[in-house]
Amino acid sequence: MQERSNIPAVLKQLPKDPGVYLMKDAEEKIIYIGKAVNLKNRVSSYFRQKKTDSKTIVLVNNICDIEYIVTDSEIEALLLESNLIKKHKPKFNISLKDDKRFPYIAATIGDDYPRIIYTRKISNRSNKYFGPYTDATAARNIVNTVNSVFKLRTCKKDIPFKNDERPCLNYQMKRCNAPCAGLISKVEYRELMENALLFLNGGIGPLLSEMNKTMKKYADNMNYEKAARIRDIIFDINKISERQKVSINLTQDLDYLNVGILGNEAIVVLFEFRSGVLTGRKINMFDNAQLSEARDIIRAFIIDYYQHSEIPGKIITDYSIEDRTAIEKFLTLKASKKVGISQSAGPEDKGILDMIKKNINMIMADREAAKYYRNMEEGLALLRDILLLKKVPEEIICFDVSNLQGTNAVASMVTFKNGEPDRSAYRRFKIRGHEGQNDPAMIHEAVSRRLQYLVNENIPLPDLVVIDGGPVQLARALEAAANFDLELKIISLAKRFEEIYFSPKERPLLLDRNSPALKVLQRIRDESHRFAVTYHRTLRAKEFTRSALNDIPGISEKTSKLLLSHFGSAHAVSQAGIAELKEAAGIGEKTAASIYGFFHKERD
Repeated sequence: MQERSNIPAVLKQLPKDPGVYLMKDAEEKIIYIGKAVNLKNRVSSYFRQKKTDSKTIVLVNNICDIEYIVTDSEIEALLLESNLIKKHKPKFNISLKDDKRFPYIAATIGDDYPRIIYTRKISNRSNKYFGPYTDATAARNIVNTVNSVFKLRTCKKDIPFKNDERPCLNYQMKRCNAPCAGLISKVEYRELMENALLFLNGGIGPLLSEMNKTMKKYADNMNYEKAARIRDIIFDINKISERQKVSINLTQDLDYLNVGILGNEAIVVLFEFRSGVLTGRKINMFDNAQLSEARDIIRAFIIDYYQHSEIPGKIITDYSIEDRTAIEKFLTLKASKKVGISQSAGPEDKGILDMIKKNINMIMADREAAKYYRNMEEGLALLRDILLLKKVPEEIICFDVSNLQGTNAVASMVTFKNGEPDRSAYRRFKIRGHEGQNDPAMIHEAVSRRLQYLVNENIPLPDLVVIDGGPVQLARALEAAANFDLELKIISLAKRFEEIYFSPKERPLLLDRNSPALKVLQRIRDESHRFAVTYHRTLRAKEFTRSALNDIPGISEKTSKLLLSHFGSAHAVSQAGIAELKEAAGIGEKTAASIYGFFHKERD
């Protein structure tokens, strides 16, 4: 195990060359990897400058050893840093997430007769991939559109066919050029595939120019059938291009980047403009983002993404990027053209970056919803196992009571189906048979009334009944169910320690506070409590209104409503003078005096 005491010695040995540094913890595990133009200055800065961000403070407190690798240039260090992060995945570095939930579009260019397909796996190095996409339907629509426009094969049949085989229905419907039957040559088919790839890359202008030349060539050679085929493709591409609504007044290729951080994840969304037209939206996920700044995430994305993707002339973001000059040099060398990275410079840039941010917010909301449903599904499955149910509970009902010193006692019953509230099945009960503060007896009445209704109407029983309370409330609920001789799973959930009672005489079960099963029960219990309290408050308000105004001799219901509508509450009415009362309700002197006297007789 390393000691922190050797850090000063390591710092003295560091060279002033460019390179990569690897920071390790007490267990000699790599926890952070960075790159530097000057290793000595960069690494030493962690230990001498005042640290303001939480990530650096936590990182430095965990460093017990530092290794380094010298490189010939800053650009080499940049690439080495990226590759080492991918290999070691240090916990203080953000890392690109391999999120297989997002779909891609793949071109199987390694095949003799390639296809354009929809996939969720990046498994074949000979394929060319486009994406990822957040909208699976949109990705499938793009695949269908490209195959339809360029009439590419969608089947996996061996080519060529045997002599006695005929082209499939796709050829008859003019959706495929039938390379299987030799109706298009391999060279011609490859040309169509190249055009399809150019289309997917957003190069619509150059594509149309090239295809017009090809059409003219076929026409000049009197090969009118092939010329007509190219003409139809040009027509379809123009029709699709007209639907493109997002564009900017520039011919330069641009990529706009923005980022959002959600817990441990970061989402980077790229809008790709080619020849002034928005041609694609790319989404990438990063892990270990909770302690990272947005600009660091953007930097990591640029270095990683453009090693394997088309590089535009300009990349625009809202953030100032560290090592911007070195990254620009790397991109310029790789693209063999001038590449710049800049912050948004005007309203047009800001509008596009704001639009990206809206996309990010929507993606985050979708992921949160998906996470919630995954947790809910897991929680329901756990409840089945914990409670020894025959199946995952589809319908769960929960009872709660609410009263104030025994007055206006009510009970509520909420229903959840497949983990979601079914508000149409919520029920409220005015307690009839009990006075005073007797919650267990009220639970008994509410459960009895509900079960009586289910039995009378021959309605299927719920899979689980939850009682808000402890063993005493559970005992009365079980007693109510026993009167109907029903096989029904009933448990209670006590608020103080979140204990789950299966029986009044057995020790309760305490689940981990983060258990998905407990989360399901808590959500149902809390909703039942909210529903009961809301109903109770409504009844109290009506009771107060009735006792305060309707009990005044000679005051009609209509006059009471007029007074409440004008003053807002019975208390405000009690504070009003006779003249105000007359004006508010349009009543006479005698009635106004009677109201005034009712509220002031005790004071006088």
